[in-house]
Amino acid sequence: MAKKTLSRREAEARAEARRRSRMLARGETIDDSAGEDEPMPASGRQSLTFLQRIFPPAPPLPGKTDPLLGFTYSGPLPQVVSSFWLIRRNLYAGVGMGILWAAAYIVTVLYAQSVIGVSASFLSFGSLVAAGWLGWQRPWLYGLVAAVVGYVLFASYFSYLAANDPGAPVAAGELAQYLFSNGLLQVGIGALAGFYGGYLRRRFSDPNLRREQARRKR
Repeated sequence: MAKKTLSRREAEARAEARRRSRMLARGETIDDSAGEDEPMPASGRQSLTFLQRIFPPAPPLPGKTDPLLGFTYSGPLPQVVSSFWLIRRNLYAGVGMGILWAAAYIVTVLYAQSVIGVSASFLSFGSLVAAGWLGWQRPWLYGLVAAVVGYVLFASYFSYLAANDPGAPVAAGELAQYLFSNGLLQVGIGALAGFYGGYLRRRFSDPNLRREQARRKR
């Protein structure tokens, strides 16, 4: 037992001597004060949270400038004003995808429980994701704007159908309650879908991810 302990100490001493010689060869200084108080490296990967497992960290888009470049407002509510400023700079992501969402959602309601309705529901959600993909400046904002614009169009069309359908009378209070509650739901989905679209774009543009995929193909 004593021999084994002695040989282990000799091996550790030789390893420490090799480490010191490498540090001296690189021109580094050796700090003897660290000693045994130096923290040991953590074994294994650090534990990730649930959200970090679902959405691994994604870097900013390469080659894109600051989205607020040219925004010079310095008054009150800068976040609100900058949001309107960004929306005007990319109307296709917010308004364009909102019109597409409205058309797809109307088809989803009219052809519910059919192949056409199911396909339209995928298109409606995909348009919100596309809003975040195209609106890289602030993805969740463009998803929210697309949902708001689309739902205003849908609510107008739905109210028109309800008012001109004598066979299915609907009380104004019930109609307003349905449109309001469903609208809040759709706006929340729009913000989340837009965030997801922007996240996907950043992930797919990550050069490290591309190199990893290339190595796997080999």
